[in-house]
Amino acid sequence: MNYALGLAALCVVMFGPAGPLLARAQWTHRAPRAAVALWQAIGISGALAAIGFGLAVTVLPAHAGLRGGIARLGHQAMGGHPLQELGISGALGLTLASDVCIVLVIGLVTTGIRTTMDRSRHRQLLDLVSHSVDEVPDVHVLDDPRVTAYCLPGVRPRIVVSAGALSLLGHHEIGAVVAHERGHAHGRHGVVMLPFASMDSLLRWMPYVRHARTEVALLLEMAADDFAVRSSRPRILASALLEMSASGAPPTCAFAANSTAVASRIHRLLRPGRTSISVAAVALAASTVVLILPLSALV
Repeated sequence: MNYALGLAALCVVMFGPAGPLLARAQWTHRAPRAAVALWQAIGISGALAAIGFGLAVTVLPAHAGLRGGIARLGHQAMGGHPLQELGISGALGLTLASDVCIVLVIGLVTTGIRTTMDRSRHRQLLDLVSHSVDEVPDVHVLDDPRVTAYCLPGVRPRIVVSAGALSLLGHHEIGAVVAHERGHAHGRHGVVMLPFASMDSLLRWMPYVRHARTEVALLLEMAADDFAVRSSRPRILASALLEMSASGAPPTCAFAANSTAVASRIHRLLRPGRTSISVAAVALAASTVVLILPLSALV
């Protein structure tokens, strides 16, 4: 019973106050990639805790502990009697665990299919209307007067820059913007965002889910900024972001340099001590602890 209550409490904390508290934290901007890992760990931990709570309630009548109860449930299923001796509480617990798994899997699969189809259609459109120029090799250029640049994720990511951006920005600024978009491709940020997008459409009533998608999107933009300044000065990228800040919205299936919280990102780029290895290390350690918590119920 104790581990069942512990898993229930952990699930409530992870999907309840943990998200808003992390969203208000200022240290996340100093270690964006580690902060994304912590957001992921909280979501995984909450899901495992919910599934674990359901299984704990399922095996509670067996008085064999969680591991022993799950082993007994497995033997019953293999013997063709999966619901034998469960009772009402056990059946409800198994239903809860199954429903959590089903909702998460269906949400991830449907979001993944829809996103993949949207990106495939946009990729086909780019093949028809884009071209390359010597100024930015391996980049798709659109004959569009609007100022935009974005990364279309996928197995073979596409970096897209408009003619308007090429005419507005200088050579070094274009290089910084393209490097930012390469940061999205290098970090596989399209894959990172999929679970958060899938939860956002199904479980937005949870405080964690309400904050996760927006906050992770901002952190990924900051991570791409950090990738860009490895080959460019922060002031150059900040200048490019400022000049592009009034441009139109990019495709919803892509990552655009100027799509998210441009003002706070410019302020961060110009601030000394933008990143911190020690903060990142603490965040990664916290992520590990958060992941271990629901697994400890098996011990």
